[in-house]
Amino acid sequence: MNKADLSGIISSPKKPNIMQFLFTLKDEIDCSVMYDAMQKTIKRYPYFAFRIVRTEAGYDKIENQLPIVVKDSFSEELVLGSEAVNYHWIAAACEGRRLKLVVHHMIADGRSAMWFYKTLLYCYISEKYGIQPDPQSIILPDSPISPDEDVKVFNLVDGEDGMMRTTVEDPFVIPETVNDEMKGYLYQVTIPEKEFLASSKGSDNSPLTLLTVYMAKMFQNLYPENEKDIYAGIAIDARNALNCPRSRFTNSYVIFIKHNPAKIGLDMERLGTMTRGQIVVQSQEDIVRYVHNSVMRISAQIRSTADQGERQRLMHAIYQLVASDPTYTISYVGNPEWGSLEPYIEEEYTLIMNKRLFLEVNAAGGKFCIAWVQAFENDAYVKEFQSLLRENGIQCEVSGPFPHEWPKCNLP
Repeated sequence: MNKADLSGIISSPKKPNIMQFLFTLKDEIDCSVMYDAMQKTIKRYPYFAFRIVRTEAGYDKIENQLPIVVKDSFSEELVLGSEAVNYHWIAAACEGRRLKLVVHHMIADGRSAMWFYKTLLYCYISEKYGIQPDPQSIILPDSPISPDEDVKVFNLVDGEDGMMRTTVEDPFVIPETVNDEMKGYLYQVTIPEKEFLASSKGSDNSPLTLLTVYMAKMFQNLYPENEKDIYAGIAIDARNALNCPRSRFTNSYVIFIKHNPAKIGLDMERLGTMTRGQIVVQSQEDIVRYVHNSVMRISAQIRSTADQGERQRLMHAIYQLVASDPTYTISYVGNPEWGSLEPYIEEEYTLIMNKRLFLEVNAAGGKFCIAWVQAFENDAYVKEFQSLLRENGIQCEVSGPFPHEWPKCNLP
């Protein structure tokens, strides 16, 4: 069992980095069937079945053979690591047509969690409807485990080039005061997939590019006197660049896309080309390897010094490389390739708590489902985003705000 995620789990017990996946299925969920599907699925992903114990040296991970908990209601909060979830760091609940899956971000990222929940939904649909869906693009519960699935890359990787990396410098900052409370606000934003993609016809826009352009326009519309660059922090998958295509660990880095306010008034085609170019260049594998290697070198410096001031400086340098302070952050794992599962899934949202504004984008049920999570109450931003899309002939529906507290975990 690889324990590379242990330090990350125990580092922030008060504000743990936890992902919540909310699915709405076409039919009411049979919780007992979902429970059976979960136990079948976890056998395919044994590295997710562990508990944390206290030792003389601190903490350790050990195998956990207790079943993964699937509650039959959303009324009880799923506290990872607690007795109520059998001390696991993954748990679920069903209510009506909705399924909630809670996973600690240190044990997986959006991509590897997607592999897991596609297997889970495959097992559930197979048992509930007595069918065998087409398994294309789905990891089956009896499929072999790849050698690199439980591998975290800490070594330096050959072939780096950091010359084209954008850094965040004096960004536009959302002016609302963000306090240190444990709550936020969730909006569920849906956009018809075909309509959204059709709007980019004739321009050089992908879904992610289009969203970042509209977000930049939204900020500038609300603050027309702004002269600072608007930065989007975009999470990208680093697995191929690090030669670990099936690694279950968090293998994402953030690239930074800059929008100059003086150019936001350009037509969508030019803005799309400019934005897409930034994404393509910074997503190149040699630049991803440069970021990874830089983090590994700085981490080695941290381990080699006992000077707390120097350690803090180096930790800040890592933060600037992997997260920094963009205006907002957006994550889209790409086409989930639901395949034979698609007729059974209506919506999917991914929630990640943050101190500013974070957009998690999924595609399900013929639409883009955006979990818009912000740490402040003002709804002017999401309303302006909705208005901007509608002005451009794109339907955009917004539900919320829904209160969203920082998820909890329990260490022994």
